[in-house]
Amino acid sequence: MSVFWILAALLATAASARPSPRALTDPTYFFTFGDSYSQTGFSASGTQPSAAAPMGNPDLGIGTTTNGPNYIGYLTTQENATLVLNYNLAAGGATIDNALVPAYPGDLASQLRLFEDVYSTQPASAPWTSKNAVFGVWIGINDIGNAYAITNAATYTPRLIARLKEQVAQLYANGGRKFLFLNVPPTSRSPLFLAEGNATVAQHAAYLAVYNQNLKTMVEEFKREHQDVTTVLYDAWSFMTKILDDPTAYGFPDATCINDDGTSCIWWNNYHPGMKYHLLQAEDMKSQMKVLGGW
Repeated sequence: MSVFWILAALLATAASARPSPRALTDPTYFFTFGDSYSQTGFSASGTQPSAAAPMGNPDLGIGTTTNGPNYIGYLTTQENATLVLNYNLAAGGATIDNALVPAYPGDLASQLRLFEDVYSTQPASAPWTSKNAVFGVWIGINDIGNAYAITNAATYTPRLIARLKEQVAQLYANGGRKFLFLNVPPTSRSPLFLAEGNATVAQHAAYLAVYNQNLKTMVEEFKREHQDVTTVLYDAWSFMTKILDDPTAYGFPDATCINDDGTSCIWWNNYHPGMKYHLLQAEDMKSQMKVLGGW
């Protein structure tokens, strides 16, 4: 055999053994916080995320309010360009801070304490850096739902957003430099609120609009104050509105039907959309998230 053919064979063997571009890419460590729209039942003391199980625990589609994966599961396992590992500390019923709007245990304040206790030191289970970690926060649905009838939006939502800004500053102090924020979708149009009548729907929607505007202002201020951050503010309100306004274009019979199979209707129950909606949202989010890495 000639030297040429020996060399060619060696090069071919080396090429076949070379890892794929996906394997060569460092993981994106995706830390997420929020409420039932984000929850997956992840336990920080359970099986940790890995290339073989990017969600860690429990299995994909378990622990959500969709009858399957939610947008986080899809962004981690399907709507991603490279390996994403998700550490999801979201808890059903969560508000920004129970000291401001009392709700269930597991408010955002306690989710951040858990992050600091378990992951802030970049342990072997999550050796993240400022360059490869993304911090996603979707919160406010329960703050609004619990406060709109008893507080004034013009005076109270600034208090909520100021507390949220403090919490984001905590993540920054711990090394976070890439942030994903989602505003509050039009839950005023959920079957739960529609059943309460037009006056309640209008009151809730008006409060929600003030909250979302204050969130937008906060994200813009945070970017100005920290020139080294990359942020994405995803407009969940506009995306859900688009689907509710034209449900048949997305394969749904109407804007109000409920089916716990998670796919036949927009709504899985009277307040939470099903997994098909979450897939559509994740698909829409993906292009905007490219700047954060992993997507």
